[in-house]
Amino acid sequence: MRTTNGSVFPGNQLPNTNAREQLARRMAAPLTHWWRLRSPHDLSMRDVRAIREALLETDLVRDCDWFRAVAGDAAAAIGIAIKGLKSHGMKDPVTDAIVSAVLCCAVEGNPGAKVVMISALWRRARIDPVCYGLRVRWLHAKF
Repeated sequence: MRTTNGSVFPGNQLPNTNAREQLARRMAAPLTHWWRLRSPHDLSMRDVRAIREALLETDLVRDCDWFRAVAGDAAAAIGIAIKGLKSHGMKDPVTDAIVSAVLCCAVEGNPGAKVVMISALWRRARIDPVCYGLRVRWLHAKF
């Protein structure tokens, strides 16, 4: 069915315009926001390296195990995340940093980090509906 201006789509917009805008927004987001914007299947080892480099430059997290967590120690990253998720809100930049460290471990295949990712996305989904879909993707992700 055509609209009054002769276009099949209202407002002469292609149906994928919104999807393209969302993809562009996700790719342009800070690296520490990727845990709540990008699917686990869209993340590569190159992305893990970039996230870790960004985390090394931040001084938001005040924990003696932070550098071990950033370097890939899953136990340290999970421990910091569990403490941090309890004490910081989901909108706090510290939360983005600590969950990003866990994200790196999860992408590398650590099953405990994957569970923490699912939990963090479940909590974040209360204020950000995009996280519902990401949570499901993490539930089914295999690394």
